[in-house]
Order: sequence, then C-alpha cells, then structure tokens
Amino acid sequence: MAALSIRGLDTDHLAQLKSEASRLGISLNRLVLQRLTGDYPQPGRPQGDLDALAGSWSAEEAEAFTTAIAPLEQVDPDLWG
Repeated sequence: MAALSIRGLDTDHLAQLKSEASRLGISLNRLVLQRLTGDYPQPGRPQGDLDALAGSWSAEEAEAFTTAIAPLEQVDPDLWG
C-alpha cells in the first residue's frame, strides 16, 4: 500500500482530526481513509458491529441486563430433551 504525506495541515485541523479519531475509537489513519473514500458509518446506516457499545455499561446496567435475559437462558426440555 502507498503512503501519503499531507503538507500544510495546520495544528488546529490536526487536533480536530485527532480528537474525532479518539472519540470514535479509531486511528487517525483510519479516520482520514474513511473521509477520503466515504466508507464510514453514517447516521441511519446499519453498523456491522457493536464496538461503540463495548464497555459503556455501568455495573448496575450490566446486572440489570443479565437479570432481564436470565429467562432466555432456560432450555425447554420438550424442544431439546
């Protein structure tokens, strides 16, 4: 793959790009590639993963979720016996 250097980018724009990349949890390189190719998640467009949610729940929220889905983990012996 080719490498590209960008000359003339001022420090304010670089800081904005770095901040956005950090906020999105991606590298600066990936952010720039997404911007150049238009291949990035857009509002209303289905996502391929749940990476943005990883680690975002509090312990209480995680416990509430685990409690809520507990009945779904029960096996119906008539179906699987």
